[in-house]
Amino acid sequence: MTEPLDLLAIGAHPDDVEMTSGGWICLAGKQGYRTGVLHLTRGEMGTHGTPEQRVEEATESAKIMGCSVVEYAGLRDGHVNDDDESVAVLVGLLRRLKPRIVLSPNEHCHHPDHEAAARLVRKAVHFAALNGYESGLPPHRVQRRVISRYSKHFEPSFYVDISDVIEQKKQAILAYKSQFQTKVEENGKPVTRMSKSGFIDQFLSITAMFGLKCGCAHAEAYRLENAPVVGDPIKLLSEGPAQHLIR
Repeated sequence: MTEPLDLLAIGAHPDDVEMTSGGWICLAGKQGYRTGVLHLTRGEMGTHGTPEQRVEEATESAKIMGCSVVEYAGLRDGHVNDDDESVAVLVGLLRRLKPRIVLSPNEHCHHPDHEAAARLVRKAVHFAALNGYESGLPPHRVQRRVISRYSKHFEPSFYVDISDVIEQKKQAILAYKSQFQTKVEENGKPVTRMSKSGFIDQFLSITAMFGLKCGCAHAEAYRLENAPVVGDPIKLLSEGPAQHLIR
């Protein structure tokens, strides 16, 4: 029997979850939680790297982040959809991995696969909990679906302080050498924004910006569809940096 996961991050392509949620995954691992990554595709339509390379890189990245599990749904890159067949695949994985918290892509993004993945995760989380949905495995109720931020801004429901693991997150991203350390002149393929020199530091300036907004060095932003019920608001709101530290 598979031991349940505390946190499962789902992305359309290898490197998506590292870029959006790599800090929280690293932090959760250090805090003793069981974490996992689920890549819906192998990134086979990417400009750089083969599917085999990206699986190898994803395995190394998961190791860097301290994940207990790295899985692939086997969907087609460029054709991610929330159709019945794809929902059935993801429901089966959710019921097998049994995550408490699922990190989902944002419904609004620059990439259509990311947007489709968000719709797919939303459906699968819902149906995975229903007794009437047949998959050969018992139902599993995810306690919370949390939405990660990529390219489109949203008003965060909360921030996660990733200051202590920012270098670990960076190394998890850089594990995708085919994407971020590609010498274009060697393979004759066009430059992508990710293969440009300095992209990683530029990208991680986003976490520094969020850190500035919430009073730490680096942070990731997350959104909830529904506000959580809080039993001790004073305790919750007293944790972390004081509001007056935010300028």
